[in-house]
Amino acid sequence: MILLFAPKRENDYREVENLVRESFWNVYAPGCTEHFVLKRLRDCADFVPELDFVMERTAKLSARMFSSKPTFCSTTAQSCR
Repeated sequence: MILLFAPKRENDYREVENLVRESFWNVYAPGCTEHFVLKRLRDCADFVPELDFVMERTAKLSARMFSSKPTFCSTTAQSCR
């Protein structure tokens, strides 16, 4: 099996959200929210677009890989950094 790694394009957004929703639907709980989390992450300042990739197999989207900057929080701190 050959997977093609490619940078994610803006026109992949909807297809990626559908893939994630279908992958996690009713797995851990009724319905799912994972696709919503990914959509929100894309708008976050910590999102790293240079590390956002899709994997395709036979010209069909089969996976997504992304990264964000880490955030460190303390249980006593009012804010995260």
